[in-house]
Amino acid sequence: MKVPSIITNDEIEQLYEKIGDEVINLPQHFKMLRLGLLPRICQLFITALKYNPNKKVKFFQFESSKENAVCELLSSPHCLTSTLMSDEVYEKDVVINEQKKPVELKSKINADLQARLNESIYRTGQRVQLFAVDHSIKKYAFPSCFYSSAASDSLKQSKFYTKLLERIVELSPTKSNVTEGQLSDLGHAIYELIENTEQHGKLEINTGKVSKSVRGLVIDYKLITKEQSSESIGGENTAITDYLEGIRTDDRTVHILEVSVFDSGEGIFKTLQSTNSENVSVEDEVDVVKQSFAKGITSKSDSRGVGRGLNNVKNVLAQRNGFISFRTGRIGVYRDFNLQPLTEAESEPLSLFDENNKSENNFNKLASAEGLACSILVPLR
Repeated sequence: MKVPSIITNDEIEQLYEKIGDEVINLPQHFKMLRLGLLPRICQLFITALKYNPNKKVKFFQFESSKENAVCELLSSPHCLTSTLMSDEVYEKDVVINEQKKPVELKSKINADLQARLNESIYRTGQRVQLFAVDHSIKKYAFPSCFYSSAASDSLKQSKFYTKLLERIVELSPTKSNVTEGQLSDLGHAIYELIENTEQHGKLEINTGKVSKSVRGLVIDYKLITKEQSSESIGGENTAITDYLEGIRTDDRTVHILEVSVFDSGEGIFKTLQSTNSENVSVEDEVDVVKQSFAKGITSKSDSRGVGRGLNNVKNVLAQRNGFISFRTGRIGVYRDFNLQPLTEAESEPLSLFDENNKSENNFNKLASAEGLACSILVPLR
């Protein structure tokens, strides 16, 4: 499998056909990664490596000897995800006596990898990244970015994410009209999403289903100027491009928070399904995701959950004319709260639309993906 440095959503889906390849060849950088694609590309690598960590990951253009190269590699969420999920990571081949020789990378950068995961909050420019990995290693399974102290199992509460969001909004070059209450609700929603990823990751580790577990949260500030076309940011004929067109009156400049959440768990359907039947339809999967937005629905097996996470997301995005998309199981669905304002009651399932045909009645069957890839777009003005 060779992943191009310029990639679209359709091309990501096509790569699932090559998921059995022995080697995943990756660029160190994407020349362009459109809105919503970051969690999708991480999910692709998770799916390829979750049950086969011996599959090789090769950064075919990367040279660790170059100045700042390792730091730049580990600052990239897709590079970090694939490096954490694979035990066999390589950099660019060297040529000895006119023959190419592979160069093992992961053991060489192990100290740098640990230093990266030791940072409680990792910032690169207008991006904040939080990662946890491999629940057999307590320190990194329970990193201080998600937990109240290093290696403890006490998750930071919603106020932590609210403060994080407030800081990002404060540092943005525009005066936002997002209210304190909306940031608080979004912070609580992010907290519950992270709580879910923790539960799912630990469950599979503790039951011995897998040996690796990755979960991540990435928050990006995006400035889209008047000179940039919506299509160049969201892709050709995509739901996100339609969304951008809808909120960009007269092609005006917009300021957006892009929240990406992904994990290597079972995914929404397997977590919430009430039947063990394998003969489930794509519509069944969609129905479960729709229902997960209703107030009171929770995936927590210990009855701790109150089912407010996605319900909070729904309400905040409705107030802000935001956008949400999910890739989970065999479906890719979204809701554009600008073009499709919220009409559902709190206790009702949320109507969702298929990403390919943009229909709420006809859903395409995609390749089966592991875990969850979620993108949330929140306009700041």
